[in-house]
Amino acid sequence: MNMSRLLFVSLLVIAAPAWAHSNLDHSEPKDRSVLKQAPYEVRMWFTEPIKTKLSTIEVHNAEGKQVDQRNLAADEKNPNLVRLSLIPEIVPGTYKVTWSAVAQDLHVSKGSFSFEVQP
Repeated sequence: MNMSRLLFVSLLVIAAPAWAHSNLDHSEPKDRSVLKQAPYEVRMWFTEPIKTKLSTIEVHNAEGKQVDQRNLAADEKNPNLVRLSLIPEIVPGTYKVTWSAVAQDLHVSKGSFSFEVQP
């Protein structure tokens, strides 16, 4: 391997962490989970902290009504964890969580998952 190629590869290895993006690692409730009791919040763990002021997470019922309290916040002890409170009147049914997360490097990732609350 010539010197310029070795230098380029070395720079890529050193710079790789700076290019890291924040992706969803896991959530509570989990995707497609069936719950016997309605949750009071949605918790989402990302691989890196996200900018909550620029990110959106919404929870809608089967009729499309938004049922979260629009209070997305990072956890005080774990910056990779964000929390979103749900309204107290969660009734049995299917709920969809849609999210758009802005990482510290301003990369945007999006996704959705659902959960069901049984009667």
